[in-house]
Amino acid sequence: MNPELSIPVVDGLRQAGKHFFSMVSKVLDWLLPRHCLMCGLASGEGNLCPPCRADLPGSRQRCDRCGLPLHGHADSVCGSCLQRAPPWDRVIAALDYRFPADVLIQRFKFRRNLACGMVLAEELDNTLARELQTLPDAIVPVPLHHLRHARRTFNQSEVLAKRVAKALGIPLKTRLLLRNRQTHAQSDLDARSRRRNTRGAFHCRSAEAQGLEHVALVDDVMTTGATLEACTRELKRCGIREVSVWVVARAPPP
Repeated sequence: MNPELSIPVVDGLRQAGKHFFSMVSKVLDWLLPRHCLMCGLASGEGNLCPPCRADLPGSRQRCDRCGLPLHGHADSVCGSCLQRAPPWDRVIAALDYRFPADVLIQRFKFRRNLACGMVLAEELDNTLARELQTLPDAIVPVPLHHLRHARRTFNQSEVLAKRVAKALGIPLKTRLLLRNRQTHAQSDLDARSRRRNTRGAFHCRSAEAQGLEHVALVDDVMTTGATLEACTRELKRCGIREVSVWVVARAPPP
Protein backbone atom coordinates (compact mmCIF):
# COMPACT_ATOMS: atom_id res chain seq x y z
CA MET A 1 0.00 0.00 0.00
CA ASN A 2 1.23 3.48 -0.85
CA PRO A 3 2.52 4.99 2.44
CA GLU A 4 1.57 8.47 1.20
CA LEU A 5 -2.14 7.66 1.25
CA SER A 6 -3.87 9.28 4.22
CA ILE A 7 -5.93 7.28 6.69
CA PRO A 8 -9.26 8.77 5.48
CA VAL A 9 -8.42 7.78 1.90
CA VAL A 10 -7.55 4.22 2.97
CA ASP A 11 -10.77 3.94 5.00
CA GLY A 12 -12.71 5.23 2.03
CA LEU A 13 -11.18 2.61 -0.26
CA ARG A 14 -12.02 -0.13 2.23
CA GLN A 15 -15.63 1.01 2.50
CA ALA A 16 -15.89 1.20 -1.29
CA GLY A 17 -14.52 -2.34 -1.53
CA LYS A 18 -17.05 -3.64 0.99
CA HIS A 19 -19.87 -1.89 -0.88
CA PHE A 20 -18.70 -3.36 -4.19
CA PHE A 21 -18.60 -6.93 -2.87
CA SER A 22 -21.99 -6.46 -1.21
CA MET A 23 -23.47 -5.36 -4.54
CA VAL A 24 -21.85 -8.31 -6.34
CA SER A 25 -23.30 -10.68 -3.76
CA LYS A 26 -26.79 -9.25 -4.22
CA VAL A 27 -26.54 -9.52 -8.01
CA LEU A 28 -25.42 -13.16 -7.73
CA ASP A 29 -28.28 -13.92 -5.35
CA TRP A 30 -30.67 -12.49 -7.95
CA LEU A 31 -29.11 -14.34 -10.90
CA LEU A 32 -28.50 -17.58 -9.00
CA PRO A 33 -31.00 -17.64 -6.12
CA ARG A 34 -30.00 -19.68 -3.09
CA HIS A 35 -31.98 -22.68 -1.97
CA CYS A 36 -32.48 -23.85 1.60
CA LEU A 37 -30.04 -26.54 2.69
CA MET A 38 -32.83 -28.41 4.47
CA CYS A 39 -36.04 -28.12 2.45
CA GLY A 40 -34.69 -27.02 -0.94
CA LEU A 41 -37.00 -24.02 -1.30
CA ALA A 42 -35.78 -20.49 -2.14
CA SER A 43 -33.99 -19.08 0.90
CA GLY A 44 -33.23 -15.47 -0.08
CA GLU A 45 -29.82 -14.24 1.06
CA GLY A 46 -29.24 -17.03 3.59
CA ASN A 47 -28.48 -20.73 3.32
CA LEU A 48 -31.61 -21.62 5.32
CA CYS A 49 -35.11 -20.37 4.66
CA PRO A 50 -36.75 -18.55 7.61
CA PRO A 51 -38.98 -21.52 8.65
CA CYS A 52 -36.05 -23.98 8.67
CA ARG A 53 -33.86 -21.54 10.58
CA ALA A 54 -36.65 -21.13 13.11
CA ASP A 55 -36.64 -24.93 13.54
CA LEU A 56 -33.03 -24.91 14.80
CA PRO A 57 -33.15 -26.11 18.42
CA GLY A 58 -31.55 -23.24 20.34
CA SER A 59 -32.39 -20.31 22.63
CA ARG A 60 -32.90 -22.07 25.95
CA GLN A 61 -31.52 -21.70 29.46
CA ARG A 62 -28.48 -23.91 29.93
CA CYS A 63 -26.16 -24.88 32.75
CA ASP A 64 -23.12 -22.58 32.72
CA ARG A 65 -20.77 -25.50 33.38
CA CYS A 66 -22.02 -28.35 31.17
CA GLY A 67 -24.34 -26.67 28.65
CA LEU A 68 -27.28 -29.00 29.28
CA PRO A 69 -30.77 -27.47 29.44
CA LEU A 70 -31.91 -26.41 32.91
CA HIS A 71 -35.65 -26.89 32.17
CA GLY A 72 -36.78 -23.66 33.78
CA HIS A 73 -34.68 -23.80 36.96
CA ALA A 74 -33.60 -20.42 38.29
CA ASP A 75 -30.06 -21.60 39.09
CA SER A 76 -27.32 -21.16 36.49
CA VAL A 77 -25.57 -24.44 37.35
CA CYS A 78 -27.19 -27.88 37.38
CA GLY A 79 -27.08 -30.28 40.33
CA SER A 80 -24.61 -32.63 38.66
CA CYS A 81 -22.08 -29.84 38.10
CA LEU A 82 -22.50 -28.62 41.67
CA GLN A 83 -21.53 -32.10 42.85
CA ARG A 84 -18.75 -32.68 40.32
CA ALA A 85 -17.68 -29.62 38.37
CA PRO A 86 -15.98 -30.14 34.99
CA PRO A 87 -12.42 -28.79 34.59
CA TRP A 88 -13.39 -25.92 32.28
CA ASP A 89 -14.92 -22.72 33.64
CA ARG A 90 -17.92 -22.11 31.38
CA VAL A 91 -19.74 -23.60 28.40
CA ILE A 92 -21.61 -21.71 25.70
CA ALA A 93 -23.63 -23.95 23.36
CA ALA A 94 -25.66 -22.54 20.49
CA LEU A 95 -27.97 -25.47 19.74
CA ASP A 96 -29.19 -28.84 20.94
CA TYR A 97 -27.79 -31.75 18.98
CA ARG A 98 -31.03 -32.89 17.38
CA PHE A 99 -32.86 -32.38 14.10
CA PRO A 100 -32.17 -30.33 12.05
CA ALA A 101 -28.91 -29.22 13.73
CA ASP A 102 -27.55 -32.78 13.73
CA VAL A 103 -28.10 -33.08 9.97
CA LEU A 104 -26.23 -29.82 9.28
CA ILE A 105 -23.33 -30.86 11.51
CA GLN A 106 -22.99 -34.30 9.92
CA ARG A 107 -23.05 -32.82 6.40
CA PHE A 108 -20.43 -30.26 7.40
CA LYS A 109 -18.19 -32.70 9.27
CA PHE A 110 -18.31 -35.78 7.06
CA ARG A 111 -19.33 -34.44 3.63
CA ARG A 112 -17.29 -31.19 3.75
CA ASN A 113 -20.40 -29.09 3.10
CA LEU A 114 -19.05 -25.63 3.90
CA ALA A 115 -22.44 -23.98 3.40
CA CYS A 116 -23.71 -26.02 6.36
CA GLY A 117 -20.62 -24.92 8.27
CA MET A 118 -21.44 -21.29 7.54
CA VAL A 119 -24.94 -21.71 9.00
CA LEU A 120 -23.51 -23.36 12.14
CA ALA A 121 -20.86 -20.67 12.55
CA GLU A 122 -23.54 -17.97 12.28
CA GLU A 123 -25.55 -19.65 15.05
CA LEU A 124 -22.48 -19.80 17.28
CA ASP A 125 -21.66 -16.15 16.49
CA ASN A 126 -25.19 -15.06 17.40
CA THR A 127 -25.18 -17.02 20.65
CA LEU A 128 -21.82 -15.58 21.69
CA ALA A 129 -23.07 -12.08 20.95
CA ARG A 130 -25.94 -12.66 23.40
CA GLU A 131 -24.17 -14.59 26.14
CA LEU A 132 -20.49 -13.71 26.11
CA GLN A 133 -19.45 -11.86 29.27
CA THR A 134 -15.68 -11.49 28.89
CA LEU A 135 -13.44 -11.95 25.85
CA PRO A 136 -10.71 -14.59 26.06
CA ASP A 137 -7.10 -13.86 25.13
CA ALA A 138 -7.18 -16.42 22.31
CA ILE A 139 -9.38 -18.97 20.57
CA VAL A 140 -8.20 -22.58 20.24
CA PRO A 141 -9.83 -25.19 17.97
CA VAL A 142 -9.91 -28.77 19.18
CA PRO A 143 -7.16 -30.35 17.05
CA LEU A 144 -7.29 -33.40 14.82
CA HIS A 145 -4.44 -35.86 14.52
CA HIS A 146 -2.51 -35.15 11.32
CA LEU A 147 -3.47 -38.51 9.78
CA ARG A 148 -7.18 -37.94 10.34
CA HIS A 149 -6.81 -34.37 9.13
CA ALA A 150 -5.25 -35.67 5.92
CA ARG A 151 -8.11 -38.13 5.36
CA ARG A 152 -10.85 -35.62 6.14
CA THR A 153 -8.93 -32.76 4.37
CA PHE A 154 -10.04 -30.19 6.97
CA ASN A 155 -10.68 -29.72 10.68
CA GLN A 156 -14.30 -28.66 11.21
CA SER A 157 -13.45 -27.16 14.61
CA GLU A 158 -10.76 -24.98 13.07
CA VAL A 159 -13.16 -23.73 10.37
CA LEU A 160 -15.62 -22.69 13.09
CA ALA A 161 -12.87 -21.17 15.25
CA LYS A 162 -11.56 -19.06 12.37
CA ARG A 163 -15.01 -17.59 11.78
CA VAL A 164 -15.52 -16.81 15.48
CA ALA A 165 -12.01 -15.35 15.89
CA LYS A 166 -12.55 -13.04 12.92
CA ALA A 167 -15.97 -11.91 14.17
CA LEU A 168 -14.65 -11.12 17.67
CA GLY A 169 -11.23 -9.82 16.65
CA ILE A 170 -9.43 -12.33 18.87
CA PRO A 171 -6.20 -14.19 17.96
CA LEU A 172 -6.60 -17.76 16.71
CA LYS A 173 -4.03 -20.20 18.12
CA THR A 174 -3.92 -23.32 15.96
CA ARG A 175 -0.52 -24.47 17.25
CA LEU A 176 -1.14 -24.05 20.96
CA LEU A 177 -2.83 -27.42 21.40
CA LEU A 178 -1.79 -30.50 19.41
CA ARG A 179 -3.16 -34.03 19.22
CA ASN A 180 -0.07 -36.16 19.66
CA ARG A 181 -1.62 -39.58 19.05
CA GLN A 182 -4.46 -40.90 16.96
CA THR A 183 -7.51 -42.05 18.90
CA HIS A 184 -10.50 -44.21 18.08
CA ALA A 185 -13.63 -42.44 16.88
CA GLN A 186 -15.45 -41.19 19.98
CA SER A 187 -18.87 -41.89 18.45
CA ASP A 188 -18.25 -45.64 18.81
CA LEU A 189 -17.47 -45.49 22.56
CA ASP A 190 -19.34 -45.12 25.83
CA ALA A 191 -18.53 -42.35 28.32
CA ARG A 192 -15.89 -44.29 30.29
CA SER A 193 -14.18 -45.51 27.12
CA ARG A 194 -14.17 -41.97 25.70
CA ARG A 195 -12.23 -40.68 28.71
CA ARG A 196 -9.75 -43.53 28.48
CA ASN A 197 -9.46 -42.99 24.72
CA THR A 198 -8.49 -39.30 25.08
CA ARG A 199 -6.19 -39.64 28.10
CA GLY A 200 -2.78 -38.26 27.15
CA ALA A 201 -3.88 -37.59 23.56
CA PHE A 202 -3.22 -33.84 23.62
CA HIS A 203 -0.16 -31.69 24.16
CA CYS A 204 -0.06 -27.98 24.96
CA ARG A 205 3.02 -26.12 23.74
CA SER A 206 4.32 -24.09 26.68
CA ALA A 207 5.98 -21.48 24.45
CA GLU A 208 2.67 -20.75 22.73
CA ALA A 209 0.85 -20.52 26.08
CA GLN A 210 3.02 -17.75 27.49
CA GLY A 211 1.02 -14.65 28.38
CA LEU A 212 -2.36 -16.36 27.99
CA GLU A 213 -4.70 -16.24 30.98
CA HIS A 214 -8.01 -17.17 29.36
CA VAL A 215 -8.64 -19.17 26.19
CA ALA A 216 -11.79 -20.46 24.50
CA LEU A 217 -11.88 -24.01 23.14
CA VAL A 218 -14.07 -24.34 20.03
CA ASP A 219 -15.63 -27.60 18.86
CA ASP A 220 -18.66 -28.66 16.84
CA VAL A 221 -20.41 -30.99 19.32
CA MET A 222 -20.11 -31.80 23.02
CA THR A 223 -21.40 -35.25 23.95
CA THR A 224 -19.84 -36.61 27.13
CA GLY A 225 -17.23 -33.84 27.19
CA ALA A 226 -14.32 -36.31 27.36
CA THR A 227 -12.35 -34.70 24.53
CA LEU A 228 -12.89 -31.19 25.85
CA GLU A 229 -11.99 -32.34 29.36
CA ALA A 230 -8.66 -33.75 28.15
CA CYS A 231 -7.95 -30.55 26.22
CA THR A 232 -8.82 -28.35 29.18
CA ARG A 233 -6.61 -30.25 31.62
CA GLU A 234 -3.67 -29.99 29.25
CA LEU A 235 -4.19 -26.24 28.73
CA LYS A 236 -4.36 -25.65 32.47
CA ARG A 237 -1.26 -27.77 32.98
CA CYS A 238 0.54 -25.14 30.89
CA GLY A 239 -0.54 -22.36 33.23
CA ILE A 240 -3.68 -21.10 31.48
CA ARG A 241 -5.97 -20.25 34.38
CA GLU A 242 -9.35 -20.01 32.66
CA VAL A 243 -10.78 -22.14 29.85
CA SER A 244 -14.15 -21.52 28.23
CA VAL A 245 -15.78 -24.07 25.94
CA TRP A 246 -17.75 -22.87 22.90
CA VAL A 247 -19.64 -25.49 20.91
CA VAL A 248 -22.20 -25.35 18.16
CA ALA A 249 -24.32 -28.12 19.68
CA ARG A 250 -24.75 -29.91 23.00
CA ALA A 251 -25.85 -33.53 22.83
CA PRO A 252 -28.19 -34.97 25.46
CA PRO A 253 -26.71 -37.31 28.08
CA PRO A 254 -26.12 -40.82 26.70
